[in-house]
Amino acid sequence: MRYSEIIKNLPEVLKIPDARERIRKSNKSSKIVVLDDDSTGCQTVHDISILLDWKGPILKETLFNEDVFYILTNSRAYSERKAIAINRTISKSLLGLINPSRLRIISRSDSTLRGHFYGEVKTLMEILGPFDGVIVAPYFKEGNRVTVFDTHYILENDQLIEVNKTEFSKDPVFGYRNAYLPDWIEEKSKSLWKSKDVISISIDDIRIGGPERIKELLLDVQRGKPVIVNALCDEDLEVFVLGLIESEKSGKRFLYRTAASFVKVRAGIEDKELVLPPKGQRGLIIVGSFVKMTTIQLSRLLKGSNINRIEVKISNVLSNYKQYLKELVEEIDSKLNKNSVVVYTEREYFKTNLEDELKVGEKISNFLSDIVKNIKVMPEFIISKGGITSHVVAERGLRAKKVKVLGQIAPGVPLWELGKESKHPGLLYVVFPGNVGNEDTLLEVYKKFTG
Repeated sequence: MRYSEIIKNLPEVLKIPDARERIRKSNKSSKIVVLDDDSTGCQTVHDISILLDWKGPILKETLFNEDVFYILTNSRAYSERKAIAINRTISKSLLGLINPSRLRIISRSDSTLRGHFYGEVKTLMEILGPFDGVIVAPYFKEGNRVTVFDTHYILENDQLIEVNKTEFSKDPVFGYRNAYLPDWIEEKSKSLWKSKDVISISIDDIRIGGPERIKELLLDVQRGKPVIVNALCDEDLEVFVLGLIESEKSGKRFLYRTAASFVKVRAGIEDKELVLPPKGQRGLIIVGSFVKMTTIQLSRLLKGSNINRIEVKISNVLSNYKQYLKELVEEIDSKLNKNSVVVYTEREYFKTNLEDELKVGEKISNFLSDIVKNIKVMPEFIISKGGITSHVVAERGLRAKKVKVLGQIAPGVPLWELGKESKHPGLLYVVFPGNVGNEDTLLEVYKKFTG
């Protein structure tokens, strides 16, 4: 479908100029905690803390001093059983620190519908509930993912492509058949919810009815039913959230399962200009993502710069981990003394017919993080490509426990500043999602540092 044709037949966007400010003021009595299954979920916010370690006093200290923050679970990198265990542990820790009525829990996941939807949502409902409903909002402006007619699309050059017709639906771990969200919810929830039971908030509800209509619809939601939010722009989300807040003031409780754009709007965070780092720096780029766009971006980087390059052979990682690690660390140290270095996994990984993709993927991510952990030459910046890779490199390789999101260095690409406990305090760290940006975005971000 052509996007330009679709929007001709839809109501005009309802713009509420002070929407974010109104939302922000309404949040004063609550705490918004984002449980993020991947390190890229902060790609719409700025000046927000992320906890990579939620054990000990760090969670209590952050909860009482900050009204909005992330807890990075990285659960998309693990089995459903481990994802459930992580969400259960965090939920019980939160219950021991604050009355759940003050919590607004956002289970942030992928805008292309990958993740442990059933296991994580069910766990959060059981421990932190009861909830009247589950808000399902995969819209993500920065990645051109939109929802209309209860169907989720990727927008490419005016074409609306159903997500079940993209490479993301073929994910070896999180694949799915449906882009029509009521059917997707039934499919992924193992029939906990039937398609016919799912409630829809349409574009007409948002743009014609406004916050009042949203409140009216949400007041009728009961027994934890899923609520689909259709949205084509941030203004649609703003209207929805204003109505959502009013329904919550009337006593309704909702769990949120959303993509990154919802976090920004629900927290009332204003948009900010892109961050410009100091130029003339020498850095390390780690590329672990295998999606098509990452491979294209990597190719453009290699062709468009004189950066030193090192390819990681997957077979060597699996068969000769320690010796291969030692060899690459020595090579990287030698090259980093003179110039920036890009370390990337060979691009044929998903053609290897390996049975357990998650376990092999975890081993590859650990290898990349061990590279960062063991190099002796300190880069002035690090760019990590791929959400799972970014988390493991930060937590395991750089020993980061708490970081600050400075903002976005490119649309949908967050820039972190590492905390004082990390291996390199204050280091600028780019968390670059595998599927975000155009063909030249990785090269452009690299040049922002090097000049």
